[in-house]
Amino acid sequence: MPLLRSFAGASRHRSGGRVTQRHRAERIGWTAGRNVEREGMQAALRIAAMAQSHGTSLSIFPAAKAFLSEFYGLDHRPMESGREVASVGFSLDPEKARFQLIKLDRLSAELRVALFPVGVTENDSALAVGEEGQLLSSGLGGSWHMGDSGLEGIENMISGLAPRRLRRTEHAWNVKSATAVSPVVGAVQAALTAVYVLHHHDIYSARSVCLTLTSLRGSGVEIVRRPIGIPNGVLGEALSPIVRDVEEILAAHADGVGCEVKLAVEVPGAHAETSAGLVRFSARFGHVAMRASDVEASLCVGTGAQTGSVHVRVVDALRALKQMS
Repeated sequence: MPLLRSFAGASRHRSGGRVTQRHRAERIGWTAGRNVEREGMQAALRIAAMAQSHGTSLSIFPAAKAFLSEFYGLDHRPMESGREVASVGFSLDPEKARFQLIKLDRLSAELRVALFPVGVTENDSALAVGEEGQLLSSGLGGSWHMGDSGLEGIENMISGLAPRRLRRTEHAWNVKSATAVSPVVGAVQAALTAVYVLHHHDIYSARSVCLTLTSLRGSGVEIVRRPIGIPNGVLGEALSPIVRDVEEILAAHADGVGCEVKLAVEVPGAHAETSAGLVRFSARFGHVAMRASDVEASLCVGTGAQTGSVHVRVVDALRALKQMS
């Protein structure tokens, strides 16, 4: 889980024996309890009208209203170098992002998160607030998660703390199976472990795994793609029936010799907390990058899972998967 960052160099003063941390945002006119709701909402309505004229729509959701009510009208011009990256200049006025509306609409669709423009950076990247109050940036240099909240994102930009890039990532590691365990058993065990972990961390609940055989000859033709249901009951008791189903499918195709064998946990159930395909786990063996008996696990994390509360859950789930593998 991402740790809350402390800002080195933030000034402190004592009042009545109590130590109070002063925020860097106070340098640009922000104060706790600042309220410019009227001006902020007027600007929000104007940019929403502009978006409609461009064929897109903007919803002023609660997090956007709260951000503009507190931070609208603030500007920052860097006067010092940043801690990790260059300090970022910005202007918090949604109308200044009017030329980025189509790009933000595309980013919103990619992330599967509603966004509302709130300003621009000094290099003309758009700043936007997400549904959970996170501050994001999108421009020629890519799309970035600036902070989990408006204040954190603003202070990170002022301080020059590195943002998190919004892009698809894949984490892979070897499964530590007992020597006597066949790769089929190792892969099924890894898949069932992932089913448990993904459910436990409220990412999604899966009731099936998908078996795929891909030929390693030529251009890599997919030979088999078949879902295998997870029997109801205790998850540990599902191992034997799934192993049996996988072995029967492999036997019907020359025991899978010359193929990559992959079991993917990628079908969200009725209680999914994330969109289909946003987070996918798979375990595979038989591919040329490994010995035939080795099993490799991987967690593919889509762009939309790099921000918001789902990102925190995915980070925790990834840690648990590696520990349990």
